[in-house]
Amino acid sequence: MYELDREQFSIVLPLLKPIHNKAVYALSVMDHIQRGRIYVNNIAEPTAAFITSSGGFYCLTGTVQDRKFNDCIIDYMNKPSNHNHFYALGIFSDEWEKEIDNRPIKNAKKILRSYFRFNQDRFLSEHSHTSIGLDPHFKQQSLNLTLSKLYREGFYPYYQMVWDSDAHFCTHGIGHFITSEEGILSVCTSPYISKKFAEIDIITVENYKRMGLATAAGVGFIRECLSKQLTPNWCCHSDNRESNQLASKLGFDKVNEHPMYWYHD
Repeated sequence: MYELDREQFSIVLPLLKPIHNKAVYALSVMDHIQRGRIYVNNIAEPTAAFITSSGGFYCLTGTVQDRKFNDCIIDYMNKPSNHNHFYALGIFSDEWEKEIDNRPIKNAKKILRSYFRFNQDRFLSEHSHTSIGLDPHFKQQSLNLTLSKLYREGFYPYYQMVWDSDAHFCTHGIGHFITSEEGILSVCTSPYISKKFAEIDIITVENYKRMGLATAAGVGFIRECLSKQLTPNWCCHSDNRESNQLASKLGFDKVNEHPMYWYHD
């Protein structure tokens, strides 16, 4: 297994075509926006690639015929020091699913993820002229350095892994926040972003669910994506009913499901 230098990343682009927008974290690494590593089975003519991101989302792509490369992947996955207490390995073909199932990864739970495609026409027909009406004590704000600090250091520290600093997040990321005097109540932010796609991540404080806050934050996020000529992207656990329903409400059409190997130490 060979690790590529940053200037070599582009050689795996053909292997990512079948995945397309299903792994925005991989595209972000490819575009040098967020940190990650890329490994291939052959530097001259790679037929398989393993891409990791700083946030712990990984993916495999290409063919499964190189047994030595596959052995190296399993060794990598089973070494705790390679992971920051968490990883999620995305699989997008039946061949790779069979290969991983036959070579069990320690402490990893196999789950299903739903993948969606943004339907811009449907979103615009339902939300383009919709004013985001919120109760007066709620305030909607776009990402800024103050909100980034509150979010990354207190509300959701995972964003310290995916974004190196508040400045890095504010420069490249997108975020819409619903706040009150109590603090952050609902957010729609980008854990990963590439030159073409912005992954959606929505969180709402439990006591403030079912008030339309997540929808308001999501609409604001998507409108900003469109203004920046980015395509919003959505995927979630298949058994997460709320997320699947909200995806549809915000103009996303479910296209398929794929397995993911999910680990926490």
